[in-house]
Formats: sequence, structure tokens, C-alpha cells
Amino acid sequence: MAHTLLFSGYGAPGCDDLAVCRLTADGTLEILSTLRHGRAPSFCCRGQNGWIYAASERADGADVTAYVLDGMTLREIARIEIPTGRGLCHLYACGDVIYGSCFENGLYFAVDSALTRILWQFQPAGANAHWVQSVGHALFLADLGNSRLYRLALENNLPIGSVKTLPQPTGSGPRQVLDAGDGMLDCVYELDGHMRVLNHDGCTVSTVQASTVPKPRSWPGGACATADGTLFVSNRGPNTISAWQRSGPTRHFLCEWPTGDWPRALCAVPGTLYLLAACQREGAVHCYDCSPLPHRAPTETASLALPGASCALVLD
Repeated sequence: MAHTLLFSGYGAPGCDDLAVCRLTADGTLEILSTLRHGRAPSFCCRGQNGWIYAASERADGADVTAYVLDGMTLREIARIEIPTGRGLCHLYACGDVIYGSCFENGLYFAVDSALTRILWQFQPAGANAHWVQSVGHALFLADLGNSRLYRLALENNLPIGSVKTLPQPTGSGPRQVLDAGDGMLDCVYELDGHMRVLNHDGCTVSTVQASTVPKPRSWPGGACATADGTLFVSNRGPNTISAWQRSGPTRHFLCEWPTGDWPRALCAVPGTLYLLAACQREGAVHCYDCSPLPHRAPTETASLALPGASCALVLD
């Protein structure tokens, strides 16, 4: 069965930076259409309304742009400016609300899915806002700069009540939070290269180094998990992907294999054994067949060039 994908990239002068592609059953990637967003679309997500949202990682502001897939071509339908944002690096769809994280000035925000108004903002002093994730009836924010997580209660997909600060190890730099189930979180830490399992109070239950390669230093860039509990982490620096098996509160190492230069984001394609890796400095997205796990490393089936490759998103 074929899947439609969207790849985004930081771009290069005169080049398109969004690509709609097809992933075939045999792991081949085919470009269906491309578009120039033009404002460093570093991350994309899809809302429950079917719209595709792109973050513009600008130094002079921030905007979220919505597209729809018209046949196999993207068509822009809405845009909202976030005037107090700088360096918008990630988006997250939570029901009819779209959350954003601005790395440069620490602003977390929420907008309505129609992109007509800003619904909520939170900007801790000294923060580098990097990720928003809902888990049950709570919202977790990753603050890389202050080495903290924040937890807020959710009602109608929006935060309510006071913010609970969850301190993390000094200098650890939490970058991404995933729902690990069973009341646990998986958290990737960019600055100290670890992956930790946390409870909902932010306390460490177990920890491992995200990469087993001793040198160069690893700056983990992103993670994703499959329905069977396999966790993948991208390791910038050694330029590898490591695979782990979730087992209660621990993570068991399966293997680690080389990928392209500076893997920023990973995406496991549901219903398949394919994994996509957007490698920013190489300017390419790689596709891997993970069926050899846990006995052997995955094999590459295809790669596709895209300047500053930053994100991979499954559309169907």
C-alpha cells in the first residue's frame, strides 16, 4: 500500500522547500509535487481538520501557515503571524488547537485551527521553547535552555490552572517529550545526549545514552515510536539512528546504524516497517526498512534530496 508524505526543509535560495511524495510498498520514494514556502519551514503537523500546518523558523518573527492537499499539490489557505515569536521550531496539533514552540525567545503559544487568533501564550524567562506534547489530560512543555519541563492541566485542549515546573538535570537540555504509556514519558535530551524515562512528575525512572558511539559527541535531534514499542532516536554528531525496545520503565538497546549528516527528525510510517530520517546538513530524507530488527540493522531503501531537510510527515 502506498502512503502520501510531506517533507519540509530549511531551504536554499531559489529552491522549493516543501515536497509531497509517495512511499510505495517496496520502499521507493517518488516526488509528486514541490512548493516554495520560503520562510524556513522547519516543522509540519496535521490537524484533526485535515489541514497541514507549517512553522516558519524566522529570526524576525514567527508565522504558522496552513495548507490543504489539492490533488497532489499543496495550496495555502490561511496564515497567522505570531508577532512576539522568534525561531519557531516545532508545532503540535491537539484537537482543534495548534501549539507552537519558539526556540529563540522561549515563547510557547496556542492558536485556533482556523488560524484566526492566538489563544494562549507562556514565556518563561531564559527559556528555549522546544516541544509541546499532550499526555492524557496534561500538557508537557520542554524547555531546553532552562533544563526544565512544565506541566499544565488541559480542558478543551487548552491549558488551565497554574504551571507546574519539573526541574531536570542541570545542563541536560530536554528537547522532545513522547507519551510512553503506562504513566511514563520518554524524553530526549539534546545537551547531555541522554534519553530518560520519566514519570508524570518529571522524575527520572531510567536513563541511557542515546548513542553508543563514543565520539563525536551526540546531540540527539528527535525521536519517534512504533505501535509495537520500538523507540528510535536520531543522534546528530555521530550521525546515527539508535533503536530501543520499550519494556516497562526500561529501554533495551537493539542496534545503531549510520544515517545522513545531522538527522533532525524521524517518522515511523504507521502500518509499515519503514522509518524516515530528515537529515538537515546533508539536505536529504532517507527511508529505512526496519524489518531486520532486532537481529540486524535496518536497510536503506531510498533517499530524496531536499535542501535543509527538517521534517517528515505522513499524510495518509
